[in-house]
Amino acid sequence: MSQITVISVPERRRVWSDEQKRELVAAVSAPGANVAEIARRADLRPNQIYRWRREMGQAVHGFA
Repeated sequence: MSQITVISVPERRRVWSDEQKRELVAAVSAPGANVAEIARRADLRPNQIYRWRREMGQAVHGFA
């Protein structure tokens, strides 16, 4: 028998303030920072932090 999942309320996107975004991007920029761990603690995906960093003009050239 298969399982059925019923979603009664649509998921809503979270809204991050500019300050929250800056704090997460700054945390990733610290020496020895692990992007995956920081993203996990904030309950988001690492690519979102990379996007915010790129949008803020703080992209690092080359490999991370």
